[in-house]
Amino acid sequence: MKRRLSLITGATSGIGLATAHRLRRGGDRVVLVGTDGDALASAVAALGGGEFAQAIVLDVADHAAVVAAISALPPLDTVVLSAGVCRQAAVDDPEGDATWFSVVGVNLHGVYSVIRAAVPRMGAGGRIVAISSGLGKLGRPGYSAYAAAKHGVLGLVKCVAKELAPRGITVNAVCPGWVDTKMARADVEKTARANGVAVDVAQAQIAAAIPIGRMVEADEVAALVEFLASPSAAAITGEAYNISGGEFFA
Repeated sequence: MKRRLSLITGATSGIGLATAHRLRRGGDRVVLVGTDGDALASAVAALGGGEFAQAIVLDVADHAAVVAAISALPPLDTVVLSAGVCRQAAVDDPEGDATWFSVVGVNLHGVYSVIRAAVPRMGAGGRIVAISSGLGKLGRPGYSAYAAAKHGVLGLVKCVAKELAPRGITVNAVCPGWVDTKMARADVEKTARANGVAVDVAQAQIAAAIPIGRMVEADEVAALVEFLASPSAAAITGEAYNISGGEFFA
């Protein structure tokens, strides 16, 4: 069998890197996209390098660069959209404008740009999986840019799923709750400072609000992505799957 070619954005850490490892173990060749060249090189080496993994240093918020880079790739079988940033700012915060445009630029415009560039390179059996968030369905004070972008990802997924279904390409989203990643840990630290509590107290409060009593692991999210990218998920499209340890059911 021909090895499938999978493109993963945000592939240097967290959910993106965990997904790259799962897809590679399943036999895919993987193209890792990220902004940190050194981290990408380390990830490629861990995945076997050479014919098995390659890297593209790329900011997904740069539409022209995304189109140029993806247009140069061979035909794609799977696209996983995991690149994202999480920054807090209330609507009246002095940093609100900068936060809005930077977060929406990566988390929504970046998803659109990659899909836009990748779709012409995909055929029947193709899979697109976007990492949204529980905040793509809910809201939280201080997260208006993040939540709006993640809500937008779900709208984009629903529309593109209907557009591509006649071509045999599925498009789905995954909505994690708190996942134990570097980005989440930084967010916990900022929340702790804002609330005037110790980081371990903030972490305990978060865990207490999750019925399973802990954050989700990145590899657990990657397992769901792997399934949605598999032939077994051929009849699933336009969906948004929660993986939150029971934190939310929206």
